[in-house]
Amino acid sequence: MKIEDCPIIEYYDDDMSNLFMFFSNGKKEFWRFAKIKEMGIDSCVLFFPRDFKKLTRTYSKCKKIYEFKSASSISPVYLYDNKVLIALCPLGGAASINLMEELMFVGIKKFIGVGSSGAIRKVDLEQYFVPDKAIRDEGSSYHYLKPSRYVETDESLRKNIIEVLEEHKEKYDTGVVWTTDAIYRETPGRIKARLADGAKAVEMETASLAAVAKAKNIKYACLLYYSDFNDGKTWETRIYDKYELRQELVDLAVEALLKK
Repeated sequence: MKIEDCPIIEYYDDDMSNLFMFFSNGKKEFWRFAKIKEMGIDSCVLFFPRDFKKLTRTYSKCKKIYEFKSASSISPVYLYDNKVLIALCPLGGAASINLMEELMFVGIKKFIGVGSSGAIRKVDLEQYFVPDKAIRDEGSSYHYLKPSRYVETDESLRKNIIEVLEEHKEKYDTGVVWTTDAIYRETPGRIKARLADGAKAVEMETASLAAVAKAKNIKYACLLYYSDFNDGKTWETRIYDKYELRQELVDLAVEALLKK
């Protein structure tokens, strides 16, 4: 089979303006949620870990205003301090972009994703990671952008994140992240290839979300931490207080979204 025969690289620049209305028709709870537009809220933190309620400092200022329901999961969306949304995002590009589509429809134009990544080259595991672009080794991004090796995150949001990190004297790194759909295909050969592409870490959403944002003319960037190291030969886990780290992650993301 020729590479041009692969459906994943067939790009259709179709008009999607009415498609969302078709899928959401009859979802009364969604249309109640859509009234958030009237509050002028335009920013959202996409939170990937499962333990949001344990981040007591943030959770105490949250009000649940919606639930994103798929066939296999429910993802709550919270209004935080009447300023930004915090959405508990499902794992993986395909699931996460569906949530992003619904949030865009109610007026969200700036997103910062927060979560973990796995280092694939030797780095300081205690520093934050702010990817400037992602390797598109997944499927969802190809439904929004023409085929390419990389997709960039939003420069202005990255700048805000970095300014906030520097104001708090936090260590951080920037660079390329590898987005994959297949955890158990992070094989030595594939890791070697992604290192050659410049990747520092691997995760499962950045390329998909960045592609949607670029196609829809909105903003997406992410603030990640390193949870472990795997170069295909050795594996090293990080010992850390995950709740305190994730609390700090959300605080930094909210501050970056609200930064003028």
